[in-house]
Amino acid sequence: MDSDDATTATALDATLAGPTTGSTAKLPARYRLRGSLGAGGMGEVLLATDTQIDREVAIKRMLLDPTGPAVARFLREAKVQGRLDHPAIVPVYELANDAEGRPFFVMKRLAGTTLADVLAHHTNDPRYTLQKLLRAFADVCLAVELAHSRNIIHRDLKPANIMLGDFGEVYVLDWGIARVLGETDPDPMASGSSGELTQVGAILGTPGYITPELVRGEPIDSRADVFGLGCILFEILAGQALLRRASVAAVLDDYEPRPSVRAPDRETAPELDAACVAAVAPDPRDRPNARALAEMIEKFLDGDRDLAQRKRLAGIHLEAARAAEIGDDRGAAMREAGRALALDPTSGAADLLGRLMLEPPKQIPQEVIDRLADLDDTARRTRASSFLPAYIACLVVLPLVIWIGLGGAASIAIYVGGNVINIAACVWVIHRRGRASRFDMYLAVATNLGLVIMAALLFGPLLIPPGLAIVIAMTFAADTQLRIGKLLSLTIAALLAPFVFETLGLASKTLFAIDGDLRLHTGAFHVQLPEAMIAFVSYSVVVVLVSGLAARRLAVNERIAIKTVELQAWHLRQLVG
Repeated sequence: MDSDDATTATALDATLAGPTTGSTAKLPARYRLRGSLGAGGMGEVLLATDTQIDREVAIKRMLLDPTGPAVARFLREAKVQGRLDHPAIVPVYELANDAEGRPFFVMKRLAGTTLADVLAHHTNDPRYTLQKLLRAFADVCLAVELAHSRNIIHRDLKPANIMLGDFGEVYVLDWGIARVLGETDPDPMASGSSGELTQVGAILGTPGYITPELVRGEPIDSRADVFGLGCILFEILAGQALLRRASVAAVLDDYEPRPSVRAPDRETAPELDAACVAAVAPDPRDRPNARALAEMIEKFLDGDRDLAQRKRLAGIHLEAARAAEIGDDRGAAMREAGRALALDPTSGAADLLGRLMLEPPKQIPQEVIDRLADLDDTARRTRASSFLPAYIACLVVLPLVIWIGLGGAASIAIYVGGNVINIAACVWVIHRRGRASRFDMYLAVATNLGLVIMAALLFGPLLIPPGLAIVIAMTFAADTQLRIGKLLSLTIAALLAPFVFETLGLASKTLFAIDGDLRLHTGAFHVQLPEAMIAFVSYSVVVVLVSGLAARRLAVNERIAIKTVELQAWHLRQLVG
């Protein structure tokens, strides 16, 4: 140390020793004084450097004459604090007397903020979240439990006597009025740590934190400290004191011990409510010990830590879902939103998942397109299966058709050939592998329209072909793979072709007007009554039945599809609602 530093240190020592104590008495030479950390009515706390170890320390020494019960109380404070070797209790390095015989003890120098200051001025500071304060409180409970295991009661537990260190430490301060069970309690004096402490008298402690049994004049034990811990816990959770601090007797009044009731806007968990109620029970027999109270808090923190982890993971999945939605990857968005919802129902994933489930995408996913194609293919096979029996029936009733009047080998060949071609087409559609192409579907349309032309050649263009054309158009119009314009154009062309051929002289005329009557004549049939009447009536009935049943089948299928979709949507709304 250079001369300037030595001069400064000497001047500082003189300043601290003289004006503060009224004496020039010095502390041992190993301690170089650096300033004052605080002073009270009975003592002062000085900041010093222990030059032997080269570390900062705090030195508490008496300011009063070293006589009477004050000395005993001062020494007991040092000894009690020194006996409690716990990380949350400030260690005592040395207990001795200065040159004038005034006792002092050397402690670890603390840096931090009292819990009282945190609750008053740092409620929104991210360094002091509820989880961190509860974790510190649990450490305080265990430190107090250590004291209780050694028959020591603190008797003045309050937020002002809890310090939160700058690096995560927590300390229980001011053991000045602590009581050692089984030892004589000296005449107490007020602690210099706080102006709130009750002065000399029957009751020791701070109004607002004194246990009911002490106010009632009953003996106290370690459960008195548990009451103080409960008051601290209540203040952490509710942001207000449990009791009126201006009155010692307030503890005897009726008070609401549940933070959730006193401060409903803070949404206190039921487990923490229960911990408060138990700790501040009016009857000390109903209170847990300090360790049990710590375990209640730790148990909540373990669950809360798990909840925090789930919330963190839910947030990650929710962000991934939103990114996937923006990237138009709807499947990934739904999967990520579902995971977020499972981890944390309050994360907002329900709204996103509901929207993804209930609102159609801007572009139909390829999977849906493929599924619709599969459904269309299944519908085609079903229609082919439905028409196959009709074509087979046409062949089976060939004798009946001949009986009605069909004659000539060529006519019979046309009739049989048209139905055989359609039977083969149905079998091919039913049993083929893979999906039908658009060309395949137009080929199927062509084979069926061949029936229209066949019927026109055999029966004329006015009787049988229009009914066939209507049924064919209705059936194939349900297939969305076919263009409706082309389908109707082909159907109308097949229906009108016989008229055009007759007009151009490319086919024999089948319609004649004789004496105002319309006469139908075809070379393939030699119509006789009543056979013709039976045939035409039967045909008309069949056309009506086929058309009506086909329309009803389409309507029923549509209704089933709508019902299925609505039921699924309802279930989804219940899931995400």
